[in-house]
Amino acid sequence: MRRNTCSNPQGNDETKENMVKVSKKRHWVKTSFLILNCFSAAALLCSCAAAYISPVNIWILAFFGIAYPVILIINLLFVCLWLVLWNRFIFISMLAILLGIGNIRTIMPLRFGVQKSRTQHTLRVITFNVHSLYGNQPNNEIPEARSQVTDFLASENPDILCVQEFYAIGEEYLKTLHKFSRSLGLENYFFKNYREFWQKTKINAIATFSRYPMVNQGFFRLEDKSTFGIFTDLAIRGDTIRVYNLHLESIRLGNDDYSFYSQLTDPGADEKNLAKGSRRMLWKLKRAFILRAMEAEMLSSHMKSCPYPILICGDFNDTPSSFAYHTLSKGRNDAFVKAGNDWIGSTYAGRFPAFRIDYMLYDDFFTATSYQKKEVDLSDHYPVISEFTFKP
Repeated sequence: MRRNTCSNPQGNDETKENMVKVSKKRHWVKTSFLILNCFSAAALLCSCAAAYISPVNIWILAFFGIAYPVILIINLLFVCLWLVLWNRFIFISMLAILLGIGNIRTIMPLRFGVQKSRTQHTLRVITFNVHSLYGNQPNNEIPEARSQVTDFLASENPDILCVQEFYAIGEEYLKTLHKFSRSLGLENYFFKNYREFWQKTKINAIATFSRYPMVNQGFFRLEDKSTFGIFTDLAIRGDTIRVYNLHLESIRLGNDDYSFYSQLTDPGADEKNLAKGSRRMLWKLKRAFILRAMEAEMLSSHMKSCPYPILICGDFNDTPSSFAYHTLSKGRNDAFVKAGNDWIGSTYAGRFPAFRIDYMLYDDFFTATSYQKKEVDLSDHYPVISEFTFKP
């Protein structure tokens, strides 16, 4: 008796149809990932371009710049995805990442070998936005907070101290400055108020204190705007160096902005309030990006005519992917990159996402031998401390 071996044609057709559906679904998923990858790679290139194109010309790029770490991580995930699938599309994100390799070094120092000290002449430098000397605890009294900041700075024994938001009221300002400088052992100082005051008992300034004599000084201010920087020329062991102490334009956040930020993750938040808060935040960010670009260009022009080695300290209020940072760091070294060890190294301790916005940049005349960020609870910024050696 012969066995019937004929197959079921209808079953074969169903199998083929299912295979076609699965194939189409896979193709759709793959295509979707490819499109998303292309968008993320384009966003990464835009974030890199933000360092070179002034927000005065194309302000929207600055928003990509501030999001660089997040966009970088997304592209790294796509690299991992295509690596697992062993697909040629891996080169889309890899190429974008390699084109912005300089940006990576500003958030994660990549060093090969250790910098060698060239001489025994050293400078210990601190830059610190002291947040009005109030501290960031609501129960801190002003005198107590000032004492804590002063005691901390004195214990660090700096040769040069660059302070932003140096605020004091109630005493004749020269007496305040004299007491502060004497307590640190830094008898030489120069300051400039953000705005001019008629009161003799009030100071709100950018201030530089030095162990070494100051032979020249000046300040920077855009028309009808606040002071955003000062410079001092210091005579050190037969050499003269110029120290720039900067506090670039802030976003100027208010209580409404912090309230808006806290509502972003609240599912019950009012949509009208969120839309209004978004527009307000967008306007403030755009304004700050543009003003910082103008300030950086003014500073860069001034620095080009400087006959002395330059050391730049201060609160830039911007990330390493920004136009302001790139303009001021061009042709110079970053103490964090050369001697730091932290990932990202955020110096802002406020309520918004942390970024590295406080910097020390320097000419090749110096060599950074150390970099520290002290996580002390005295301000909404952390103090940055570096030691430098320099040529005789």
